[in-house]
Amino acid sequence: MNKAQTDSATEASAAPQEERAADLCVVAELVEIQMSIARATQQEALQAPQPGVDYCQRIATVSRAVRLTLLLKDKLSRQAAERRKAAAQREAAQEDWHALRVRLAMMAAASEVSKDEEEADRRADEVCERLERPEVAELVEASRAEVAVAALCRRWGYPVQVKQWLEMADEALEELGFIPPEDGEDDEDQPEPRSAANNRRPKPPDTG
Repeated sequence: MNKAQTDSATEASAAPQEERAADLCVVAELVEIQMSIARATQQEALQAPQPGVDYCQRIATVSRAVRLTLLLKDKLSRQAAERRKAAAQREAAQEDWHALRVRLAMMAAASEVSKDEEEADRRADEVCERLERPEVAELVEASRAEVAVAALCRRWGYPVQVKQWLEMADEALEELGFIPPEDGEDDEDQPEPRSAANNRRPKPPDTG
């Protein structure tokens, strides 16, 4: 379970991390270009000054550009660190609420395939009852969320749309305050994991 959630979080954040790394490389190149201009200006001022050129003003302009670029680089670095921290917190919360996350994912699947509210309620009750069975509880506990949801979907005849069901489950967990949002905003009132949560029968997520 730990490895799967780690792999999932890594895949989800790989592209944004690559983009931020590329941004930092661009900023670093800008700093080097600006420093090259500053060195060339200094060399010209000392060795072959041109009439009418205000070298002090030119150096001041380049210096200001360097300072602003370094500030931008620092901001991007801090944002990247904050996002990594938020991703780690979200991953840890998903692990803490693993069983509830799988439960909500399966209830989302049951709700999506239901034709009306009555059928959705019946299927929700069936999902909760089945999840209480020892062999199913053992499968959920021993498996990654993706593996458990895929296996249960096949076993119970639901569409194997694992990513969609888990995304809906995560949205529900966010709304309930069990996991932090992906944008990195911390929730200081986030509840502590409780084993009793596995025995709840939460309502299927409202899919509109």
